[in-house]
Amino acid sequence: MIKGLSVYRKFIYEDDALELMKILELNHITYELANNSSQLDSNFGGDINTKQFELKIHWEDFNLVEKLEEELVKNEVENVEKDYHLFDYSDEELIEIVMKKEEWNKFDYLLAQKILKERGKEINPELLNVINKQRIKDLSTKEESPTWLIIIGYSTACLGGFLGIFIGGYLMYYKKALPNGDRVYGFERKDRSHGQNILIISGIAFFIWIGLSLFR
Repeated sequence: MIKGLSVYRKFIYEDDALELMKILELNHITYELANNSSQLDSNFGGDINTKQFELKIHWEDFNLVEKLEEELVKNEVENVEKDYHLFDYSDEELIEIVMKKEEWNKFDYLLAQKILKERGKEINPELLNVINKQRIKDLSTKEESPTWLIIIGYSTACLGGFLGIFIGGYLMYYKKALPNGDRVYGFERKDRSHGQNILIISGIAFFIWIGLSLFR
């Protein structure tokens, strides 16, 4: 595992990342493809995502890799057949692709802009920059307070089981990966404080139960 890398793109299948990895190798860009098989987020109300393969690069390489990707697909975008499904999308649907580019591949993102331009709805670079910044801000918003999970955490913590430790750790350390490579805590400080309390109670209860078992 290479330290200091951030998630640049997620893929459902490993083969989907091969073309991009070739570009990174040709340009001597350090990367790592990780199989993220953890179901932690989906089990506890986090970012539910079936994509398991994460392509990671250094944060400072994000802009460069984006430009390299754009160069790779630019010719394909210019010569795409008119029966491609995006041509049937409404202006609103195409704008949504542009606003949520992290949910789409680079080809669809650029093609959506091309189609909008052809329809007289061009989004200029300045506006794209504003959209991207606002999207990062929106994604940085903390998750809704997981009251039900906190209640379960405190309940199981008193029993000294690993579930309390698991929940406490999740509340404390769960982070969301942003499209620009940054990672932010998923929960508010008060929810992370609950996670810390659940961890402490779980640890104390665990050792108490161990002690009682030994002296029976």
